[in-house]
Amino acid sequence: MKIPTTKRHEFPRIISRKKQNPLFSSFVSIRVHSWFLFLLLFTISHAQEEKAERGSLIEDRAARKLMQAGDARLEVGENEKALEIWESVIERYPSSAIRFEAHLRLADHLLQETKDFDKARLHYEAAAADENEDDSLRAHAVLSTGRCFYEAGNYGKCFTIMRDVIERFPTAPEVNEAYHYIGLGHFKLGHYSRAIENLEKVGTALSSEDSKSEKVEAGKRLYVKLDDRDFAILQPGTRIGVTCVTKSGDKENILCDPVGRHPRLALGSIPTQSGTAVPDNGILEVRGGDVVTITYTDAHTSSKDFDRKLIREVRVVGNGFARITDGSFQQDLPAAVIGKPLHLQVTDADRDTSAGPDSLEAVVQVFRQKTDEEIDDEVASGVASGELTEGPEGEDMKSQIDPMLLLRSVTVALKEAEQAGVFRSAIPLLSGTEENALTGEPGQTIRLVYRDDLNLSEGALVRTAEARIIEGNLGEMRVTQTDIADADLRLKTQLRTASALTEVGNHYKEFGLNAKADLKYAEALDVCEDLLAESQKIGGKLLEETYVQLWRIYFAMDQLDLALGMSRKLLAEFPSSAFVDEAMLQQANVERKRENFTRAINLYASVSKIPNSPLRGEAQFQIGECYEAMALKATGGEAPRLFENAFTAYQQVYENFPDSGRVGDAVAKMAAFYYQKEDYARAVDVFENVLADHPDANFLDVILFNYGRCLYKLDRKPEARKKFQQLIDDYPESEISPEANKIVEALTQAGF
Repeated sequence: MKIPTTKRHEFPRIISRKKQNPLFSSFVSIRVHSWFLFLLLFTISHAQEEKAERGSLIEDRAARKLMQAGDARLEVGENEKALEIWESVIERYPSSAIRFEAHLRLADHLLQETKDFDKARLHYEAAAADENEDDSLRAHAVLSTGRCFYEAGNYGKCFTIMRDVIERFPTAPEVNEAYHYIGLGHFKLGHYSRAIENLEKVGTALSSEDSKSEKVEAGKRLYVKLDDRDFAILQPGTRIGVTCVTKSGDKENILCDPVGRHPRLALGSIPTQSGTAVPDNGILEVRGGDVVTITYTDAHTSSKDFDRKLIREVRVVGNGFARITDGSFQQDLPAAVIGKPLHLQVTDADRDTSAGPDSLEAVVQVFRQKTDEEIDDEVASGVASGELTEGPEGEDMKSQIDPMLLLRSVTVALKEAEQAGVFRSAIPLLSGTEENALTGEPGQTIRLVYRDDLNLSEGALVRTAEARIIEGNLGEMRVTQTDIADADLRLKTQLRTASALTEVGNHYKEFGLNAKADLKYAEALDVCEDLLAESQKIGGKLLEETYVQLWRIYFAMDQLDLALGMSRKLLAEFPSSAFVDEAMLQQANVERKRENFTRAINLYASVSKIPNSPLRGEAQFQIGECYEAMALKATGGEAPRLFENAFTAYQQVYENFPDSGRVGDAVAKMAAFYYQKEDYARAVDVFENVLADHPDANFLDVILFNYGRCLYKLDRKPEARKKFQQLIDDYPESEISPEANKIVEALTQAGF
């Protein structure tokens, strides 16, 4: 090869001369060091990635063992210990995916057992984080966050989150529950048309094509979704038919309606029940092990085929449930009495396979608590065999041992009762060691175990129920008469009883049955007042919750002075209580009822400034309502200024609290002000936004009425008539429906 400027034999000397140059030497050194540094960093990074991956696997394994230890403690009734173990999973393994399951365990317990909705919500929100890659866990977490708001009475926020579940997890089973809570929330608010509209959609959803299983629970609604781009060209009001045929002989037709903002989707549903097939009666009768074949005829496919039948098969299953009950099979019992019959019940719809009474088998097990020596021996044996290993942070290996020892196991047969899918049995519980009999001693634990082979999950599940064996008598087969040794547990039970009685009273009040409501409130008050003296001796969380329950009862009974006094007592003795914002909101509600609007506004403003309170948006909205009420009562020239203050308050809800659940209501109020100012075009824009983006807003009947009036003022009379007609169709129970009907008749006669 020819070198242009230098001969081949001169090359070494040139390099040699350059090496003698200090700048050249530094340049070579820098390049060598850079490459070395790059290789070093790459090696370290790769090693760290391998170590992180190994560490993650180790942490997940250790976290999983702790989770199982917590589950075992919960099974034997050691709830506080179970909560501590689950909390330790979150603290010890903050980067493990198992922490999301721990958050859910804690949240479920707080929601269902202790009714601590605020604390439960925090754990659900942590489990719903984007870092959680398990969509099923996230769907459950998001839904349960909305449920926390529902149970706390914040329906607006509940609606927002439930709609989010439907939008983000369209094929998840949680969609049905979301519609369920939306419907119940509207029912409590008196929006009966919207309640029915959402509750009709509740059932078991037919899974999408990429789902692993397609099942419907017997007795629940079968929920069918169709996805076809051709729906976009259908005339409004057109319904799409599908046929459902069961293996046991029933045949029903379902008419599906295009729904939502996606014209390619249509939805239909039909109730199911266990029983003998009666075709074309609007109910899909099924049996255990049944298969439902759903057929839809696609008139025109993307591959240019015509009338192609799309067929899906759905298996009928039942989610099993095991119970140890009283003699009437009505109430669960926490204890089983030696010498008395043990009443067992298993509910499983898919075991109802024939027209006659069917049967199933379950197992009754008897356990006792292991001694410390037995646990130590088991740990030593596990370490020797390699089955037990110490966690990365030296966790106690005893937590990995089941604290209960199985003493005996008896197989029992349960026979189907008159109610389909419900199986019952009663067997004597004896003392001693008699063979082929169920025996136990006081202090031991009895467990009913049923293997549920067919259910909505992917595999078999074990359903259990437990009771503690005692001597004596439960008394009149009523759990409330049981002598519970644990005073704290007894007081908590009383508190829940008072809460349940108050809720029943609220339901009576919703239906206008005030006399029955007052009786329930009086019962709740008796229970709570008896509880107060003992809870004051114990103090702490129990006393705090007693105060909360008392002011809720007083407020429900319209005893506003007592409600106000009790909420002030709560704030004075528990200034850092999680119920502070709710107590202040209730105080403001009392002042508003008394028309002390200035005092109420100050209290609402204080709530709106409490950091992280879920009631801030609600409080801000109530400020607007107070100003509006003041404006309506004002005389002279004060009304316009007060209306402006109300408008500003509603605008702040929209701008500062977009997730409050009150945005739709606030925007609707703003639109009403535009109408009063005769700014009809702007009002129409706002009305359209509310109807499109806030389907659960309050005042939708008023919105449609004012929407129609604005369109009429803008000389768009045919469109105005449609809005009035929509009001009549969607809200027939509204007070303004008769007025809307008169307007529709007049517009129709005028040819619009």
